[in-house]
Amino acid sequence: MSAASGAGAGSQPFGVGAGKSPRPAPGLSSRHNCRAGESELCYPMLVREQNFEVVRRAMLNRPVDERRYAGLVRPDKTVRWAVEELAQIETRRKGRARGATPRSLTALPESLRRLADLLTELGWYDLAALARREELMVYRELDAPRPGAFADRMTETMSALRKNLVDDERYAEALAVIDEQLAADRHRAGQVAAREARTWRTILLARLERHEEAVESAAAQVAEIRGRHERAGGAPVDLELCHALTKYAEQLDRVGRVAEAADVTAEVLPFWRGRNDSRYEFARTVDELSDRLARSGRAEEAYAVIADAWSRLRRDHGGLADVWHNLGVRLRTLGHPEKALAASEQAVKRHRGYVHNAREQHRAVEARDDWDDDHRYSVDHLWRRHRQRVEKEQEKVRRAERDLRHALLSLAACLRQVNRAADAAAADAEAATLEEAPDARPPSPA
Repeated sequence: MSAASGAGAGSQPFGVGAGKSPRPAPGLSSRHNCRAGESELCYPMLVREQNFEVVRRAMLNRPVDERRYAGLVRPDKTVRWAVEELAQIETRRKGRARGATPRSLTALPESLRRLADLLTELGWYDLAALARREELMVYRELDAPRPGAFADRMTETMSALRKNLVDDERYAEALAVIDEQLAADRHRAGQVAAREARTWRTILLARLERHEEAVESAAAQVAEIRGRHERAGGAPVDLELCHALTKYAEQLDRVGRVAEAADVTAEVLPFWRGRNDSRYEFARTVDELSDRLARSGRAEEAYAVIADAWSRLRRDHGGLADVWHNLGVRLRTLGHPEKALAASEQAVKRHRGYVHNAREQHRAVEARDDWDDDHRYSVDHLWRRHRQRVEKEQEKVRRAERDLRHALLSLAACLRQVNRAADAAAADAEAATLEEAPDARPPSPA
């Protein structure tokens, strides 16, 4: 359980709870929960009446997980800065509770934003979310006398809050924030923040396994973009619409509407074909379209897509190993053994390159002898950091070797299909040398 969920048990976040708005206290408006003319008293009243949880000093007494720390300085400095920022926030909270007029109306929410950024660096996403919720609440209070005056800042805060909740894997709460943001920004649907929110709405519905709703969300996003393009007289398909169509096809595929997903993907392919700087996107779309066509019983169309893209894919001498592997398997299934063999050979060649590069990088990181040169940290800390980097590179080697093994096994199957048994046996033997083995972990330094 996160600190926020534990410390705030039974509390109702302001405007972004689990789908329900808190009941207004007697005498408060349902929109802002504030009495007219009580702007200075509104903030503490909201905190008190809704049992609203805020970041407290004791909540910062927790260890920093080095794997989640995102800062560029020592974590203990970031913690100290967070404590100092929180002290200023607590002073400003007390001033508002007494009804004092602050020098700057935005001093408190701006300080809360800085605190939330520091907590995000530390990887304490639950506490960062608490700070951003309080920031949002204050901006709402400030916005009440002049609706819309702080709309941009509230949008920025809701976007940041959504990111913190997603990082904390609280997807239902993040979805509630997005729905609230889209409702608030319904007259600014074309702005970047609203477009990003709609994309994340589809992603989160899928993560919550609400797949039919994810399809509807993706379709609505495509329709909104098309409508905007028609009104502006722009290109029928641009980068934004292309990404939206790709997400829409993914969601259609996920609910079993494979033929529809193939038709949507077919609309995307010409866009990537016309761009020389999008080789990976083009190859990935060829892979996805041929796969969906094959699974929807349109084998000839699937083969035609691959054949049409073949020469361009061959001209790309780097990367795309996974695409070539998929195409090899698919072509074999579609009954084109010679083409399948050529694709599998491309996959093996490229995966061998990946393995070579991964091994070289692993050896270079492991051989570094300057891992203990940073005198700001203890030797134990530097050793742990060095070993984490080595293990990260080692995991890349494992993944590259695993992928090469799968490609070799697929190549062996293609070779047997064209009656090249000896070559197939050699590919199988090479694959057998890539079986995973346990790694010996070196001892810590004395």
